[in-house]
Amino acid sequence: MALAFDAAAQAPKGVAKIQKAIVSVNTYDKKGDLLNSGTAFYIGANGEAIADYSLFKNSYKATVIDINGKQADVDCILGANDTYSVIRFRVNTKGNATLTCAKDTLTSQSQVFVVPFSKEKLKQCRNTTIESQTRLNDKYAYYTLASDLGEENNGNPLFNEKGELIGILQPSLKDKGYALDINFREELKIKAISSNSENMALNNVKISKGVPESVEEALVYTYFKSRSAGNDEYLDIMNRFIATYPDNAEGYIRRCTPYIDLCEFDKADADLHKYLSLAKDKASANYNIAQTLYNKLTYQKEPAYDKWTYDLAVEHIDKSLELYKDDKAKIADAKILKAQILSGKKDYDGAIAIYEQLNADSTTASPAIYYAMSIASESRGDSTTAVIALMDSAISKFGDPLPGDAANYVLRRGRLYAQIDKNRLAVQDYNQYCYLVNNKVSDLFYYDRSQIELKARLFQQAYDDINTAISMNPNKVDYYIEKAAMCLRFGYNDESIEACKIVLSANDKDVDALRILGFAQIQAGKKDEGKVNLQKAIDLGDENAKEIMEKYCK
Repeated sequence: MALAFDAAAQAPKGVAKIQKAIVSVNTYDKKGDLLNSGTAFYIGANGEAIADYSLFKNSYKATVIDINGKQADVDCILGANDTYSVIRFRVNTKGNATLTCAKDTLTSQSQVFVVPFSKEKLKQCRNTTIESQTRLNDKYAYYTLASDLGEENNGNPLFNEKGELIGILQPSLKDKGYALDINFREELKIKAISSNSENMALNNVKISKGVPESVEEALVYTYFKSRSAGNDEYLDIMNRFIATYPDNAEGYIRRCTPYIDLCEFDKADADLHKYLSLAKDKASANYNIAQTLYNKLTYQKEPAYDKWTYDLAVEHIDKSLELYKDDKAKIADAKILKAQILSGKKDYDGAIAIYEQLNADSTTASPAIYYAMSIASESRGDSTTAVIALMDSAISKFGDPLPGDAANYVLRRGRLYAQIDKNRLAVQDYNQYCYLVNNKVSDLFYYDRSQIELKARLFQQAYDDINTAISMNPNKVDYYIEKAAMCLRFGYNDESIEACKIVLSANDKDVDALRILGFAQIQAGKKDEGKVNLQKAIDLGDENAKEIMEKYCK
């Protein structure tokens, strides 16, 4: 007992200074209600702090309070590890006190002290000794302590006799205490590519995240986030990127995307100007601005933004063409974008002239350019035969046998054939498309092909395809209507009746189903039943049912 008392009466060197860097932390849930309370401690003068991860799990907001009662919000999370329950974050504060981290790990029998958050001056602290240590990742110490320092101290900082920070206290087990090396903070980073466990640890904290500590990794990180994060989250990420790397041009062009999606066009426009002023490669910058304007004008027509026009996009793409000089590949890309922009402003002649120029050069001609040219040609009002000829050229560019990349080209040509009732040719293209995509097609594909097969008088194929469409999507009412009509035409009256009944079980006022059912019943010799259903269709205003009634039910 005497020994325990003597140990408790000790404190690390400079404990009063240490106390200034230890804060109380409160975390809150989505509703703003208190979630957890505990301790954190500053390890960086810019508000960088460490705490027990469990305090922050599922939190949406956090605040810290220092020993003087000053409160500050947690700005962002800098890294987290759920396995060892430790989190690194930044607080909105200036001039905060910081702890000095020990350079060397401790050996066995070294004395250590735990310092809790306290507004009162501490003259004594609970202490113990190092019993042993193991290594994590061959870099960090994981200490076993000779005694348990109390559950209430979990997550508190642990110091050597000099008052240097050596670790963060971990949960005890069987009267033994444990501490994680403070240098483990080097693992607590936002990374461009994180492990599943790292992602889960971060995603379970809803507070904003920081960005990686190198601009190269941060750019990769923001790229991946652009594909998964919502506009608000991505905008927050890009704001942090720009705050961290204000002279990096790429941040401003990337921030345009959420601004445009959120219809904050003046801010997006300001970012484009800033991007152009900072960009070292002015040719690519003008190209990217033209692409951004084109995307807005083409895919987000409303609300309109008067400052951004197709003519402005042409100005930027022309500037890029001027600056690219002898870079043939980039010039070709810029010409393709210019043709797209001209098509957007309905200058199809100008767009087609560019496509023709590119296709005339064997080094730039490609299936994609012929495909785009066919779109412009169709939009200009050229004959479907002329458009099909362009698709023929596009497909021929792939060579023989056709690769999977040609699938959509073949399908487009098939649809064009169907438009001019060259249905057998259309079916051939549909069949080839199915082969090129390894039969990985939707129910809608089978439905569409069945319609073309019906016009081509390929009745068995049409019947098989409509049945396949139904098997893939049995809740699609339109398919049953089509099957009912098809079966009626083939004389499969019982199947037609059954298909109509399925439709009417979902909607007993479906006029098409009532009319087809009535006619199928008449054809099947059930004239009285057929008349009843035809009359229902007539009562609902169906003139076709009236004609059938007059012709077959006199």
